[in-house]
Amino acid sequence: MSNSPEQIPKQMMIRLFLFLSLCLTALPLFAVENGACCKEEILHGLSLNSEIGNVEKMGELYHRNKYNLLWDRNDLEQLIDISEDKSYNYRHYPMHTKTLRQLVARMAFEELDHATRARLDLLASDQFLTLACYLYEGEIEATSFFEILKQDSEKGLVWEPNPEKPDYLNDLESALRSDMVHAVLEKYPPQERGFRELVKAYHRYRKVTFPKVDYVKDLKLGDYGYEVSQLKYFLYATGDLEKSARKYLDFPTFDEKLGRAVLRFQKRHYLKQNGIFDRVNALYAQKSAEAKAERIHLNIERYKLFPRVHHDTYVVINIPGFLLQFFEQKQLTHEIPVVIGREDRPTPIFRDYLEYIVLNPTWSIPQNLMKKDYIPHLVENPESLLEDDIHIYRGGKEIDPSSVDWAQYLDYEGKIPYQMVQKAGEKNVLGAMKFIFPNKYNVYLHDTNAKHLTTRRYRLYSSGCIRLAKPYELLSLLSPYTEYSYDRLLEIIASGKTRRVALRRKIPIHIRYLTVFVDKEGLVNFRKDFYGYDAMQAPLLNPSSMR
Repeated sequence: MSNSPEQIPKQMMIRLFLFLSLCLTALPLFAVENGACCKEEILHGLSLNSEIGNVEKMGELYHRNKYNLLWDRNDLEQLIDISEDKSYNYRHYPMHTKTLRQLVARMAFEELDHATRARLDLLASDQFLTLACYLYEGEIEATSFFEILKQDSEKGLVWEPNPEKPDYLNDLESALRSDMVHAVLEKYPPQERGFRELVKAYHRYRKVTFPKVDYVKDLKLGDYGYEVSQLKYFLYATGDLEKSARKYLDFPTFDEKLGRAVLRFQKRHYLKQNGIFDRVNALYAQKSAEAKAERIHLNIERYKLFPRVHHDTYVVINIPGFLLQFFEQKQLTHEIPVVIGREDRPTPIFRDYLEYIVLNPTWSIPQNLMKKDYIPHLVENPESLLEDDIHIYRGGKEIDPSSVDWAQYLDYEGKIPYQMVQKAGEKNVLGAMKFIFPNKYNVYLHDTNAKHLTTRRYRLYSSGCIRLAKPYELLSLLSPYTEYSYDRLLEIIASGKTRRVALRRKIPIHIRYLTVFVDKEGLVNFRKDFYGYDAMQAPLLNPSSMR
């Protein structure tokens, strides 16, 4: 016998009422989504394609999903939220966001007709694909950039494309099946702290205006005058001068507090750090906040061209920063200054994996350096290389350099049939160790016998390889990944014997090119465009790709 309404507990009645209300509210949406009611409208929307940017991918997407509607209200709201999030869409590109928001708002009060519902679905899918590509690949027209490099090969610039690319359609389908649209999209941008901090810096620079700084004379500790107060206001706006009262800013005396601010400005711009605001400093101060924001924008988008970091332990080298960074558990633990390739012999930009270390290495001179640097010396004095302990071999046998007519190899286009090898020791250009990540460019990390070059401010002296200012520090960091203790590695070096030491696991090394970056102290740093990549890539920024 069934219970009468009076017999049903009041609390259960309330729960039943809420459940039925929820079902009735959801009925219009699910009734539309569960059928192929909008196939004709979807096909019509794709054929018009006036609003759709990813027509070909969209055709494939809906064909393999039998032209059913794909988006529910929750997924739509997640898409709108991340599209309006300034951490992701930091340039506030509109895409279809306004229309999507309006249509989703209507869904709360009415059942949309089939044509409108199909349009909403198409716009949402198109926005996901557009945003996903933007977050992962960025605005720089990569195809055009790599074509420029190919055509201008004489400069020797190498920048390897990111070998990884998401399957955006599969990701979209997975996101909709799991109701994780936001979570899928947020994984596309670089996940490193440095990238996120650059985005924050972009927003700061877009909001500020730098006051004018007139150069009258060099300003230093103890100086007095209106130009000192002018400098205070400027450095306060840039964030280099700590928070100060208006009274302090107006007081025209160059004190220690202002001196610290000048040093901070000089450090961020890689100027001579002497605390004196001179003519060179004033030239850098003339760059507007807007111009700097655009440089930040370029480097944010450039970040997206690099292969992503997928490991907890890895090495990053920033060429314009002359710096190697070592990360463990995704945290920056050590920084080592480096010497990089000269402007006419640039270090390539790519990712690889450190595999082994060679202690007390010999140096086999590459063919290109033989032709550029050593053959001319041999023409003038066949015995000259012996002074640097460089020996010449053919077919595995050492030969007398005086027995060869080296003049025939000047401007020689073929392969020179000799090998030049510098023996291990104090004269060896590789120093006591080299760190190998096998690659076709024949570049690696190494110690150097020219220690004085590692202390200079602008360190572009190598022929492409990367020289370490503190090679023993990197050796100590890598020793736990070998079968030897650090002390044992030092003993091997002291023995003078050449030894190859394998790493137990490969460690990723990312060689990058960032002319704007955020350092470990959270300061926005600006660097010179030594290799000319800024000038190449800035014209290739294509915001029109964001509909």
